[in-house]
Amino acid sequence: MAIKKLPSTGDAPRATGVPESLVPGGAADSAGFPWAGRDFEHHGTAFAGDDGSTPAELAAAVRGVRAAADRADLGSLADAHADAIVALSRVRVLVPLLAEAGDTGLTPDGRTVEKSQELSIVTVAAPDGRRVMPVFSSVETMRAWNAEARPIPVPGPQAALAAAEEGTDLIIVDPGSPEQEFGVRRTQLQATALGERVLPAWADPVVLAAFRESAGRDPRVHGVALAPGDPEARLLAPETDVVLRLAPGLSREELGDLLGALQRRWSGSEVIASRVDSLRIALR
Repeated sequence: MAIKKLPSTGDAPRATGVPESLVPGGAADSAGFPWAGRDFEHHGTAFAGDDGSTPAELAAAVRGVRAAADRADLGSLADAHADAIVALSRVRVLVPLLAEAGDTGLTPDGRTVEKSQELSIVTVAAPDGRRVMPVFSSVETMRAWNAEARPIPVPGPQAALAAAEEGTDLIIVDPGSPEQEFGVRRTQLQATALGERVLPAWADPVVLAAFRESAGRDPRVHGVALAPGDPEARLLAPETDVVLRLAPGLSREELGDLLGALQRRWSGSEVIASRVDSLRIALR
């Protein structure tokens, strides 16, 4: 995954490339909590006693997702996904900042030197090309990803708000550590920020009803079902598989016409647009 700097607006305090919601740009943060005295190791902060290890609640939740995915138990898997979002909203994560060269200058003997450095938050590229904000559950997983990154501890909801503020659709927890990776999708950012429990789209009966309604009474569609496209929640594939059971014997032209019509209906559905992060079609 290639590291990409978030775009700068040129407005203070974003000259550092860090979202405003993660920068102490005044006496208090966006939630009204004072910045004074905040430090990862400071005993007067919410992170006092934090040794930089993975929060137990988050680790257990991610293990639950993996276990349910291995069993292919869709009911348990849906609950495990929802539980992991809630767990993330209750713990701190580490946001990585990377130093970048700032202005340069010349010494009296003609050597070029850096006059300043800037710290920038980074994004990584998802398989579908969208931007992803990486965050980490521990200092260890961050160092495995990039030994030069500086950890900034923030509550999980604050990371979700920062991603939304910057127009970043996705968050990946512990990228580069496959056994611990967990992805938060665009449709889950609000739940992470508010600590709400939300089922993945493929397990949401309202979403399924919207897809079935889109097929209407078309005789070419004999059934619509939903399945997890990314069961381990690692952002490796589209979130939801739309499984279409079709009438036999459709020509290539008929199939193309049908899929085009369905996709237009899906794009016009408020439920599908608001609750489904990404999808792919599976034909039966």
